[in-house]
Amino acid sequence: MASQTNIDAACKEIEKGYSCCDVADALLKLKVPQAGFLPDVLPIPRTASPAACLVASISTVLFVDKNQQPGHPRAQYTPAESNIPSDKHWTDCPTPGTVVLMQQPDGQLCALLGDIVASRLKHRGVKAAVIHGRSRDIAACQELCSDGKFQVWSKGTSTVGTSMEAKPWASDVPLHVGGLLVNAGDIMVADEAERGITIIPTDKLEDVMKLLPGLKEADDNVLKDVNAGVDLNEAFKRHRGHYVNAK
Repeated sequence: MASQTNIDAACKEIEKGYSCCDVADALLKLKVPQAGFLPDVLPIPRTASPAACLVASISTVLFVDKNQQPGHPRAQYTPAESNIPSDKHWTDCPTPGTVVLMQQPDGQLCALLGDIVASRLKHRGVKAAVIHGRSRDIAACQELCSDGKFQVWSKGTSTVGTSMEAKPWASDVPLHVGGLLVNAGDIMVADEAERGITIIPTDKLEDVMKLLPGLKEADDNVLKDVNAGVDLNEAFKRHRGHYVNAK
């Protein structure tokens, strides 16, 4: 497994030179499910230009139905017991410097995050909140994100607070979101400009870093040829690396 120093260096390299689409091309080559794409989760609208591509390790928080009790029947993949300390708010659990990925039970109408929760996370040094569910206080969250030092992504919005339907249950546990299995420590590439998120499993990071330069070069060269008037078949033939599944 890569050391934290190597992971941090890889994150910085991706931020500087690649998009979430470039990373997805590498993950497709590696046959990672869905090429790591987390569907239907979008950044909250911003009045400023998109923030720089954010690449960071993931902390996870699983939310459950508000009536869930330890040891009682529970949804699939939900731990029997909560691991969030009783004397702490869940916002104290995510590791500073990470992106917190939050999973909400399907079908709920409440928001998992509003401006107060987002402010606490930002104050603690969390880089972004990504909600596989709903957020609220959008105008205030826009202002909170306006300096480019924090991001909020979600599948939808709400006007209702979390307590109506949900409660935090477990931190840094595996999440099953959008067809992906995401573990704490995996790498998120959250690209506001592309309006997309790609997730790199930790054990694939080294392979991704090896593939990215060649795939990006082939892609750039195909585009250069097409802009010079070369037809696509010929451009693809010249730069076989553009086909990420080519042997």
